Amino acid sequence: MDNYSIIIPSYTVGPDSYKEIPRYCALYGTKAVVIGGKKAMAAAKDKLLRAVEGSPVHISGFLWYGEEASYEAASVLEADSRVQEADMIFAVGGGKAIDTAKLAAIHLEKPFFTFPTIASNCASASSVAIIYHPDGSFREFVHYLETTRHIFIDTDIIAHAPWEYLWAGIGDTYAKYYEVSISARGEELEHYLAMGVHMSRMCMEPLVRYGEKALQDNKEQIPSYDLEQCALAIIVTTGWVSMLVSRRHNMLYNGGVAHALFYSLCSLPGFDRTHIHGVVVGFGVLLQLMIDGDEEECRKLREFNRRIGLPTSFEEIGVTMADLEKVADRLITDEDVEHFPYPLTVEMIMEAAGKLEHP
Repeated sequence: MDNYSIIIPSYTVGPDSYKEIPRYCALYGTKAVVIGGKKAMAAAKDKLLRAVEGSPVHISGFLWYGEEASYEAASVLEADSRVQEADMIFAVGGGKAIDTAKLAAIHLEKPFFTFPTIASNCASASSVAIIYHPDGSFREFVHYLETTRHIFIDTDIIAHAPWEYLWAGIGDTYAKYYEVSISARGEELEHYLAMGVHMSRMCMEPLVRYGEKALQDNKEQIPSYDLEQCALAIIVTTGWVSMLVSRRHNMLYNGGVAHALFYSLCSLPGFDRTHIHGVVVGFGVLLQLMIDGDEEECRKLREFNRRIGLPTSFEEIGVTMADLEKVADRLITDEDVEHFPYPLTVEMIMEAAGKLEHP
């Protein structure tokens, strides 16, 4: 076998996590520039400035990332003298802001650090960026060898973010376990792949255990233990798993029916504009479990979805059986199911969907 390296980013979590910035960042220089979303930077700015006060690290500016995570937005940032002169980049916000900062940092060969302000995705920990066109349409996934030098997860900031981000993040995150585990079923795996597959269970278990309370605490703006455990599963564990199961295998183990369902439904007019990715993906797991014949696990997860308000039927995501039939061919040929352990057919999709609608 060829040599290969696995790089897993470290993290600090808690309501005062930014205090550790000098410890981890001063190793890379003194001048940092912040790139992020407007609301995210407003939420984090005072804490960031207090954290570096009196330390070797100085923040030279706060720059808005732009409208979309696009090559065009990254190019604007790369041309900014404050970015060019910085020793390091602080990426602050949600997935699009962080992915745009990643593009600029990696192109300019600068180390970057991530500061997620919502618990909805794994952009802060992963080595992939989801790139869009300036009009908001999807463009491509970009995979890197580089990843963040450290993740700073301020649970107080996350607790004050809209709870809908966490809600959608739960559905998108537990899907990782169900998709990865079935994609790798029956295979002899190399060490890092086996690590990723076994670790993927931690994308589901904490959310089922703590998710209901975490959502309530988020609504009450309490940075509780339950909220912290869910944030770590969504931000960190999913990012680690993603890197482990996609390396050198072109994401063969990193997808499944849940994501294929979402992307196929996006071919329906306006669907991607009116539906939240993680909410639909969370429902898609139920379809995958039903296809796979695991009706007991489907029942358990359906009850959890019901408790936290995630959809449990096609009707709840505004999709009819006729709609599903229109996109079923796309679903069974989507790249997310290329490594499914058995061939999928339109008949299998429709039969499983019927069982979901009429349990």
